[in-house]
Amino acid sequence: MKRFIALAALALIPLRFAQPVDISAEIKASSFAMSEDGNLKPSAIGYGGFIEVSDRLSANLFGKLSYDADPVYGNVLSARAMYRTSYMEIAAGPSFGVLNSNGSSDGVPILFQPGLGIGFSVTAPGFVVARADTEFALPAAVQTEGQAYLQKSELSAGFFLPNVLCTLKVSQRTSGIQDGADAKIRSTTDYGFYTTAYKKGSPFRIGLDFIYRVIDYYVVADSPDNRKIANLVLGGELTFSPKAEYSLFLAGDGSLYSFSLGDPVDGLDKFMFNLRAGINLSLPTLDAP
Repeated sequence: MKRFIALAALALIPLRFAQPVDISAEIKASSFAMSEDGNLKPSAIGYGGFIEVSDRLSANLFGKLSYDADPVYGNVLSARAMYRTSYMEIAAGPSFGVLNSNGSSDGVPILFQPGLGIGFSVTAPGFVVARADTEFALPAAVQTEGQAYLQKSELSAGFFLPNVLCTLKVSQRTSGIQDGADAKIRSTTDYGFYTTAYKKGSPFRIGLDFIYRVIDYYVVADSPDNRKIANLVLGGELTFSPKAEYSLFLAGDGSLYSFSLGDPVDGLDKFMFNLRAGINLSLPTLDAP
């Protein structure tokens, strides 16, 4: 967490000299934590953060830089170039896993794991919006013990009702840790129905989410260490936007009921949650009239 705050501060220093930029920053906490040995630890809360800086590069071209310190799956630094029209956006750019390796003390630590991010979205304003996005680590030239491979993906389709945006979304985060010739894989997959209610002229937006979450731990086929845990999750979000230049938000979700899809697993009677709080800013140039 201290490393994230330091990087965020360094990222904000040059903004006083920059062109108009949009900034998003948030802090995170999660108890949906499965250890690298496949043990569920709801009492071990993980902390992280996120910061993103985006700017218009030309009439239809935008760029953004982001650093995501996920409290469960690790750290990713990424950049995207986005070509945007009234109805479509196409994005691509490099990414780097940062300090995610947990190799042995006598091994070679992998500081940065290169990757790639690509995505697109299609929008018919006031009717439907669809989005597909993925970010994944590229295979390394040499594999070492404890090397981490992170991946996240999202596929969503939304439609508008009066004063409500409804979205069906499937999202997944995966971490593979090299363990000899095999890899220990941890994954969280969400199948969700997300709603956001808004009213013209009101500074508030309220979200309500219904999610079926599957947490996986996989070593090899038929391993007694394999785990598959299902969760019925309820989530929500409150956004306050008193001005167009900034907004504050608080979001979270928690497990209503958790159960194993395989062998019995201890700790499923504990409450598990995710929590996020943050701010979105739009900064004009200093010399603007």
